[in-house]
Amino acid sequence: MTARARAAGPGARVLDWCRRPEVIAAVVAVVPIAVAIVRALASRWIPVQDNAIIEMRSRDVASFDNFPLLGTWSSASLTAGVDLNHPGALLFDLLAPFVWAFGGGPGIAIGIGLLNAASVIGCALVAFRVGGQSASLAASVVAGLLAWTLGSSLLIDPWNPHPVMLACLLMLMLTWGVASGHLAMAPWLLAVASLCLQVHLGYAYLVPGCVLVAAAGATVVFARRWRADPGTRRADMSRCRRIGATSMVVVTVLWAQPLVEQFLGAGQGNLARIVSSAGGDEPVIGSVLAVRLVAAVTAMPPWWGRSSFTEAVEYAPMRDDGTVVATGLPGAAVSFLAVAVVLVALGMLAALAWRRRDRVAAVLAVVASVLLCLAVVSLAVSPFGPLGLTPHQMRWLWSVGAFVTFAVVVGCLRAAAGLLSARPAVAVAWGMVSIVALVAVLDLPASVQAAGPTTFVDQFASARVLRGQMLEYRPAGAVVVATDDLRFGEIYSTVVMSALDEAGVEVRVADEGWVRQLGEARRVVGDEVVELRIAEGEEALTQRPDAVRVALVKPDGAADVRTVAVFATVLGAPVSGG
Repeated sequence: MTARARAAGPGARVLDWCRRPEVIAAVVAVVPIAVAIVRALASRWIPVQDNAIIEMRSRDVASFDNFPLLGTWSSASLTAGVDLNHPGALLFDLLAPFVWAFGGGPGIAIGIGLLNAASVIGCALVAFRVGGQSASLAASVVAGLLAWTLGSSLLIDPWNPHPVMLACLLMLMLTWGVASGHLAMAPWLLAVASLCLQVHLGYAYLVPGCVLVAAAGATVVFARRWRADPGTRRADMSRCRRIGATSMVVVTVLWAQPLVEQFLGAGQGNLARIVSSAGGDEPVIGSVLAVRLVAAVTAMPPWWGRSSFTEAVEYAPMRDDGTVVATGLPGAAVSFLAVAVVLVALGMLAALAWRRRDRVAAVLAVVASVLLCLAVVSLAVSPFGPLGLTPHQMRWLWSVGAFVTFAVVVGCLRAAAGLLSARPAVAVAWGMVSIVALVAVLDLPASVQAAGPTTFVDQFASARVLRGQMLEYRPAGAVVVATDDLRFGEIYSTVVMSALDEAGVEVRVADEGWVRQLGEARRVVGDEVVELRIAEGEEALTQRPDAVRVALVKPDGAADVRTVAVFATVLGAPVSGG
């Protein structure tokens, strides 16, 4: 801040602050996210498939009977042999106000977009607090690049593996911050870590690892400080107790819902199921394949860029003998060498930083090295999914890759800082802002990553029309949506359920997996008046003698519209057609 601004008053100080390169860079980095939100609203984007379930459960936060205590059902159930949900409902809690205020599609897009924007800003703030201007600028560059990797379609996508990728990067930044001795960041670390772990089981090993790394680093920092100045011990211990108490409150509040389900719910709780299913006899990824996966995303081109999102880790089905043959990955020897080169580079940066007494850069390089090794261990002990090797199991790996890049960039910038005078340093800062702006410009055009529900973008128009028709459907009572004849990967059943739920119609399901998805209050109880079945293609155009077609979507010349119908069969009361 300039002396002139300090003398001119608060308004001038704010204006002077807003002109700082790190502030401008952070703001520019979130522009593509804002554009993605506006684009989703303008195109009338709606949640489909699993995203529609997330919309329903977010709406349930206002429900007394069906208040969500857990996350969505996890496909890990298929290999565990018992139904499992992702650990918690924090994502539903965060999205609920937006869904209530703006409706399903707009609310989800706005909520996820703001979560991602907050994560980007959080990365820049944490980096500034710990490492100053150069670290904050590097954080904005890296976070902007990770947003570019996701593309516009995933910046507003709520499907479990995607909405916490930028939050995961923030978690890694906070891990560095706490390990550097900034204990005030500990409650924030636990909050963001809780969000990541509750949203997706894939974080089961990474999150505890980050907490342990942060705690170990902070312990070393304070032990060294107390040896150098024993007089600070009493004040530091008092501060640690206060922050520890705050952290306990944060953890207790954020984990209240899954803990209530665990100890007060009927039968074995979800957390106990997750723990008891770990370490079973299902095949795990193993160390060699883990190194190959880590190398493909963090140590070899195209690293964690946009193309790697769909190409670095190819789907590999599980064979009958329980093995998986991964294709498209670098060989084992090359992968071990590439990861070793990255670790050596980080080690050299740490050593150079230590020699020039730069604790910030030294701790960052060490933390990045440990987290890279933790990524290998986490993957090595992780079981294959029911479909085999799938990239959605390990989306956090892209965040780890971004953090490793951040550590290298910051280490190089801080090493060069001592060689530059003030004027070149300013030029470097604004050069970093220019890089952030370039990345933002590249991220502005619409981009659809073929991952998760966004894969079915060619069916969105049909789903939108179907949703509009089902919003007008008013049966005489509760309906049961039949799921026994649905094809794998269809997107329309959840759109139907979500539209009915938004219209105030009680939706019920019979399958246990669907009950775990939608909540116990949506279990079939026998008083339903209508059974709904979804039909596609020619079946949608064939009238059924025992049912009334209550919704029909036909192309009518539109290339992006498919033929879909919903048939209603009377169970216990007259059915009203649409």
